[in-house]
Amino acid sequence: MSKLDIKHLKELLVSKLLSKGFTIKESYKVKGFSGVTHEFDLLIIKENNCCAVNFCKTEVAIELIKAVALYLDTKIPQIIVCKEFKKNLVKMIEGSGIKVSIFSHSDVDEIVEKIMLILENQRKTR
Repeated sequence: MSKLDIKHLKELLVSKLLSKGFTIKESYKVKGFSGVTHEFDLLIIKENNCCAVNFCKTEVAIELIKAVALYLDTKIPQIIVCKEFKKNLVKMIEGSGIKVSIFSHSDVDEIVEKIMLILENQRKTR
């Protein structure tokens, strides 16, 4: 995904989320349980619940491993948005309890639906 693609996609995603009442923080930094500071492309917040969205900047498998580490260190659910990915990558984390999802950049509405589901599930478990 080129930088222009990421920029346009980020703008579109932010616009859709803002219209649904979400708070968006870009380039958000958070300190993990390990003491390491991590940065998310987007932190999506609603009613004290949150999830992070990161856009692929390297190979998808590397982004997946980074997202798993981010989730384990912060407990913030992660969404990775990539140009394309192999379905077998999703199978690596299915059933693990690790809250990391991968989406194609062409599925903006699906990404928004997943964010809404993640935040609703967080609200229910509190």
